[in-house]
Amino acid sequence: MPQYPPGSDLVLLAASIAIAISDDLSADDTNVLAGLFCAIGDNLAIIATQKEACEEQE
Repeated sequence: MPQYPPGSDLVLLAASIAIAISDDLSADDTNVLAGLFCAIGDNLAIIATQKEACEEQE
């Protein structure tokens, strides 16, 4: 059985979800959702960074 790098399952899951979501959407709607999900990811990264910084101060 081949060895897959760590995180490969998440990549496959994300790709499957993206395909399923975009199946019935126009290109414009797909672009709007892509921007929204990028913004959500960026905000989650900021929150994680802040939590890390607060934990280091304690």
